[in-house]
Amino acid sequence: MGGMMMNGALTRLLYEMDGIGEPTFWERLQARVYRIFGKDPPKRDWHVMFMGSTNRPDVLDRALLRPGRFDQVIKVERPDRVGRREIIKGYLDKIKHDPNQININDIVADTPHTTPAQLMSAITKDAVRRALFSGRDYVIQRDIDQALQEQLVGMANPIKDMDPLQLRQVAYHEAGHAVIQHYVLPDQRISRVSIIRRSSGALGYMLPVDTDEIYAQPLRRMVGQIMVSLAGHIAVKVFMGEFWTGATGDYNNARTMLRLLAMHGFFGPPVSELFTDIKELRFTDERVEQYWIQLEERVEEILSIHADEVEVLVEALLERKELSNQEVLALLGKNRLQLAREEGREFESVLEQLVLKPEELLHQKIAAARSKVHPVELTSEPEETKIPESQNP
Repeated sequence: MGGMMMNGALTRLLYEMDGIGEPTFWERLQARVYRIFGKDPPKRDWHVMFMGSTNRPDVLDRALLRPGRFDQVIKVERPDRVGRREIIKGYLDKIKHDPNQININDIVADTPHTTPAQLMSAITKDAVRRALFSGRDYVIQRDIDQALQEQLVGMANPIKDMDPLQLRQVAYHEAGHAVIQHYVLPDQRISRVSIIRRSSGALGYMLPVDTDEIYAQPLRRMVGQIMVSLAGHIAVKVFMGEFWTGATGDYNNARTMLRLLAMHGFFGPPVSELFTDIKELRFTDERVEQYWIQLEERVEEILSIHADEVEVLVEALLERKELSNQEVLALLGKNRLQLAREEGREFESVLEQLVLKPEELLHQKIAAARSKVHPVELTSEPEETKIPESQNP
């Protein structure tokens, strides 16, 4: 029932909804009989609640949403960790699986912002299909992991005779993403790194997932995501001597994130185009371009510092074609979050590990002043993972 389409069905529905409070023929007749005998007609002892659902609220006719009709909208969000855990358990109960070879917590961690329909399809259909193709009548963790990967990046479509130099370029590209991801955004978990071509057209991918559900984030985290996007292209230049193709999607992501930073005032108050519709805004300020160049230089510096780890990752990818989270972590050094946990340091959120300076945590200083206790001392960010400051004038 889209807007501007006042068809018969919509007209009839609105007629019924608006007229639900009017007495029916039999109620009017009953009222007349009661009045003949000098009695008050009985009042209605029932109510009607109209409920509807849609996954396309943008195409609903506005007449439906007026007061007295569907005027209360309840948006059903995607399930959080607790919800996903129960959904996953429910769908696992519907299939034959080996509980000793399935880690529900890992599945929950790898599926942030996933819908129930996606979980159902991955567990009860795609994972079962993979198990049958592997000659088993039960599902294991790898089946579910691969099913989830297929949803995100497509089915595996390997190139069996790919030129070795081109394959190495893909490996450097994905290794660059992985190293910067590990050190710049330690709050995310590298789920998988692969150089197997997918049906989506991607020659490889590095898949990060949030360790905590993210609903709001510091702008510095968005800067880190830009650095991760740039890292693949920069890694190819650093280790192979020149740029190759393959960065179109990464650069689109970087441009999108830079635009969001500008809209959130990262480069100063975004008032240069105050009277322009938000969809038409264009941020061409040279400060944005200069910041992009600074980020590229910082990414290149970090990759050079961790060159040995990049090379180790590349060789492992060329040998195995795909690396899991544990396999990647075994080849990389400790990042800030890992070091903080090993030292037993307490912190309120993993996002604190993105903060460069302890004094930036003003809420900790205020809490400490109130309790007359010195604030928790946070070590400053390691030199190799610092993020360039914003270009506020």
